[in-house]
Amino acid sequence: MAGDFETALRHIESEIAAAEAKVKRGLSRLARARRSAAGGDVLKMQSELEAAPRELEAAIPVARALAAQFEFDLSQAMQDGRYVAELGTQAAANGLVLIERDSRLSAFPSLLKLEPRAQAVRVGRRLVRDVRPSVLVKRLLKAQQQSKPNPQGFLELVWRVYRPLAQSWKRETEAAGPIISLLRLHEMMTVLPAAAADYPREAFACDLLHLNRAPDARTRDGYGYSLHASTSARGAERVTVFDERGGEHIFAGIRFYALPAETDSADGNRG
Repeated sequence: MAGDFETALRHIESEIAAAEAKVKRGLSRLARARRSAAGGDVLKMQSELEAAPRELEAAIPVARALAAQFEFDLSQAMQDGRYVAELGTQAAANGLVLIERDSRLSAFPSLLKLEPRAQAVRVGRRLVRDVRPSVLVKRLLKAQQQSKPNPQGFLELVWRVYRPLAQSWKRETEAAGPIISLLRLHEMMTVLPAAAADYPREAFACDLLHLNRAPDARTRDGYGYSLHASTSARGAERVTVFDERGGEHIFAGIRFYALPAETDSADGNRG
């Protein structure tokens, strides 16, 4: 649409390129003058030196006018929804699923937060200033393609937090432990304010989805797990995440269970 961020940037790009071309012509004159001086061609050197100031001076008013030409208010666009709309258009055109829910943006596994005052976008914990919608979408696609989840490491972390919360579980006689609220687990993981900021619920939800994709993962001491999405759980008690295709995944609790011990005969059969 006319007057959008991409259009404003394309226009100013062309204006900057025109000013740049004028400056380059002046610099080219100086370069030729230098080469002429190096070879002793005085007439050529003097000709180029006389022409160079005219080329450079022609670029000055163009360059001075550039700042005034760019009138797009990015801060306001981030607040009134125009920027998000543009970002969504670019995402759709490039096959990236961008989810907006409860004033939050995500493009799995990236979490986005607009920072209007800084005219930037926080992607995860990093403040990104290259926020041209087409450029940001490419960055998000690259992050999606290069994502290297570590479900095993996450499982070990969850297991360490789960055990104190499941004190009633008699592992010697009960095969499966109780279902513990995932939000309770996340709360324990982020007791300190700094930890909560560094590991928000949305990032926790992404890790849960990665874990859910590794159903055969086991703790180092041999316990399996199962994730639960109780339909009776209230919305505030659920952890929700949208995958690369926009599919919604809801988790509410997790339980661990002891795996049956392998017998010697089973080992022999595998051999």
